[in-house]
Amino acid sequence: MPGLHAQLRQRTFGDYGHFLNHRQAISHCGRYLVYDTRNADSDIAKTTRIESLDLRDNSIRILYDTHSQSIHGPGVGAVVCHPLRSTVVFIHGLTHCDKLQPYSMTRRFGACLHIEPSDPISDPKSKLVSIESRSLQTAIPWGVLRGGTHAHSFSSDGTWISFTYNDALAPEHRTVGFAIVDPWTSDSDARTELQPPKFEEEFKGIGWAALIPVPDQAIESAREECWVPHPTLKQLAFLGRVPNRSQSRSQSQSQNPDDRWVDEVFLAQLPAQADRWPSLLDRQTPEAHPSGAQLASPPGIQIRRLTHTESAPYPGVQGPRHWLMASNCGNWIYTLRKDPQGTVRIVRVGVRDDQQDGPQDDNWEWISNNKESITHPPAIDAATGRISYLIGKRLTILDTTTGQEIPVEWDTDTMDTMVGPVQFLGESREIFWNARPFGSPWLQIWTALLQ
Repeated sequence: MPGLHAQLRQRTFGDYGHFLNHRQAISHCGRYLVYDTRNADSDIAKTTRIESLDLRDNSIRILYDTHSQSIHGPGVGAVVCHPLRSTVVFIHGLTHCDKLQPYSMTRRFGACLHIEPSDPISDPKSKLVSIESRSLQTAIPWGVLRGGTHAHSFSSDGTWISFTYNDALAPEHRTVGFAIVDPWTSDSDARTELQPPKFEEEFKGIGWAALIPVPDQAIESAREECWVPHPTLKQLAFLGRVPNRSQSRSQSQSQNPDDRWVDEVFLAQLPAQADRWPSLLDRQTPEAHPSGAQLASPPGIQIRRLTHTESAPYPGVQGPRHWLMASNCGNWIYTLRKDPQGTVRIVRVGVRDDQQDGPQDDNWEWISNNKESITHPPAIDAATGRISYLIGKRLTILDTTTGQEIPVEWDTDTMDTMVGPVQFLGESREIFWNARPFGSPWLQIWTALLQ
């Protein structure tokens, strides 16, 4: 099969990290890539800046700097772009941080910054607002959280933001939530209402936030979500960690505690009136969650389990950590699994309104034919149906509309370690990714044109 050719181009050269988020790292105009200055995935606590790279001239602009960084925080990272406007959202640790209260899963929020590309930023802190409101009180009203959010992702219309969440009272129970931001508050309004923006233990945000109802008896944790298009409703697919009931291996002999759990694909469907929750539930306080340690969820959210992989030789979602991906039509969710030979491949999971929960596992199919395991997270361009995946440094483009898999010929001699997915620059034939050049410890940004 004839392949594609790609000429690599290193775009950044600074002696610090240039860490791209795994999705939505492209500005709505397609001209800028946004990133944080981590040099490793786990370094948010000590990261100070959010920057942008102008793809026309390689110029770099500092969008935000904490200016108060310590080894304990606050820390910033994982920046994403609004699909329709010059707005970015990123993780920001609480500004009150020290040795006793450092950056953590429960002490962070979704920071929002509106950026005009042509305007200089004299004081970025004055423009910073929080997506969610945060409270540590006993009775918390609807729309307010009491923990930390991360891995933010915009819906296609930009009015909803999804995230994963860890509650201050149940920090180990990770779950999935969302915030409604419609209409977007102007910067001047936000500054008037929120100044000074201390973002310590409790503060007000511009969005109305809530969690999906995850039954803790059935699902140990929920994460790695994505928006799933639907003509009239908002939907989130997510990975739910459930007890491993596979009969293909002896759990009693397993020495790995992770063997007790498998990750299955679930779908949360929000009701038609979900966008009216901020007004319908205004000034109301929800009843306490039965567990006492979780926030209640708004009424009407339906949860469906889409996969049942207990009978497979390798049950559950497998492979490198990755977030679920959805097709543009909303009919398919893409993820990774191991085939009977133990090879990590791409599968698609069907999403049907008439689908019933049940023990059968006939709702997925293999769509990649790789003979060696995929080693990095895949990435999707939903508009064109293309998925990229890596086996080491070997890149393949999978066309989900035709099933064709096209290898990419490129010279990787200048790259040492590749990190994260190879992503698409919108609907163009350009791609971008993170890698360390040979002889350098710093994570840089690279692009290429597929020909």
